[in-house]
Parts: sequence; structure tokens; C-alpha cells
Amino acid sequence: MCVRTQSVLDMATTNKKARQLRDAVRRLVVAHNTMDEARRPCGAEMSVPNAHALLELLDREEPMTISSLAETLAIDRTNVSRLCARMEEAGELAKQAHPEDGRARVLRLTAQGKKIARSVDKSSTRHFANLAQTLGGSTGRVIEALEQLERAMALSKDNE
Repeated sequence: MCVRTQSVLDMATTNKKARQLRDAVRRLVVAHNTMDEARRPCGAEMSVPNAHALLELLDREEPMTISSLAETLAIDRTNVSRLCARMEEAGELAKQAHPEDGRARVLRLTAQGKKIARSVDKSSTRHFANLAQTLGGSTGRVIEALEQLERAMALSKDNE
């Protein structure tokens, strides 16, 4: 077999695996109901970024700015800024001057925001406890595989 033919076969195999991985991740997202706002695992009818922001800000020790929240959630800073504005309007979030940088604002949950965040935490923990129980002894392997996928995605993102 010539080198060119081998290269074409290798590319076809790589593309097949790429599509299988893409489809598996897509099925995982769909199975987890993240697309259906009424059936989200967090137990509340809110956007996924809103639920994740609440959980990130819950019981946070160090101050978090819009920029640091955007980085943590891997969402554009402008979109996180809009999300924070909506959360502030809803009474979930308050912004304060950063103690070290007067230009920046520190985000903190209000009492109402903490109550909602704890409810999201409780509902999602219950949801994942059910999944862990269903997975049984393979839970650790699934977590390891997902962490490996996360690392690969981060490396791929860095190389783009």
C-alpha cells in the first residue's frame, strides 16, 4: 500500500471516530435535557448559564468579577455581563466595587440568589445521585473518562 493511500485511510478512520465522538457528546447533551428548559436537571426553569453562574457564586470565598465568571463558564464576557444584569434585575445578584480595583465589580449572590442557588444545588445533586446509583461501580470510570474528554477539549481549544 502506498503512503498516500495509507494517509487517506488514516484520515477516513480519524473522521469516522470524530463523527462518533461528536454524536456521542451530542446524545449526552440531549439525554441530559439541557436543551429542554422545562426539564433541566437543576430543577428550575432557567438557562443553563444562569444555573451554572448561581452554583459558581454560591459560597464563594474569593471575589469573582464578570471577567472571572466568564472565564470559568467559558462564555463570552459580553454574554455573561448580560446574564449578570438579568440576575441583578431578578434580585439574585449584587455588584460591589472590587476592594483592590475600583474599575472592576465583585459579584455576590443576594439572600434570594443564595436560596435559589441552594435549591439548584440540591436538585442537581439529587439528579446526579440517581445517575451515580444507576452507574454503580462504574461511576469512577465515567468521571475519569469525562475528565479526560474535558482535558482533550481544553487542549484542542488551545490549539485552534
